[in-house]
Amino acid sequence: MKSFMITIARNVKSRLLLSVCLAIIGFQVNAQQPGGGGRTPEERATMLTEMMKEQLSLTSAQEPKVKAINLKYANKMQDVRKMTDTAAQRKLTESLNKQKDGELKTVFTADQFKNYQKLMAEFKARRQQGKR
Repeated sequence: MKSFMITIARNVKSRLLLSVCLAIIGFQVNAQQPGGGGRTPEERATMLTEMMKEQLSLTSAQEPKVKAINLKYANKMQDVRKMTDTAAQRKLTESLNKQKDGELKTVFTADQFKNYQKLMAEFKARRQQGKR
C-alpha cells in the first residue's frame, strides 16, 4: 500500500509540474506576441497570479501582494514588448525579471520562492530547447 501511495504522489507531482510548465509556456507565448497576445497587462497579471496561487499555494494575505507585483511588471513589460532592438529588449527583460524576483522573494516563504525559482528554471530550459 505504501508503494502504491508513493506512486500516486509521484504521478500527482508529475502532472502538477506539467500543468505548471504548460501554463507558464502558454503565458509566455502570449506575452511574446505583439501586445501580449491581445491580453491587457491586467489580464496577464491576473492569469499569472492565479497560476502562482495554485502552484505555490499562496495564502490569502500573499495573493494581493503577488498580484500587485505581477501587475507592476506586466505594465513595465508592455513597453518592452514594443522595442525593436532584440538585444536591448532581452537585457531589459532580464533586468525587470531580476527586480520582480527580488520583490516576490519578500512575499514568498523560503519554500515558495525555491519552488518558484525551480519552475522558472524548468520553463527557461524548455523554452531554450524549443528554440533549437
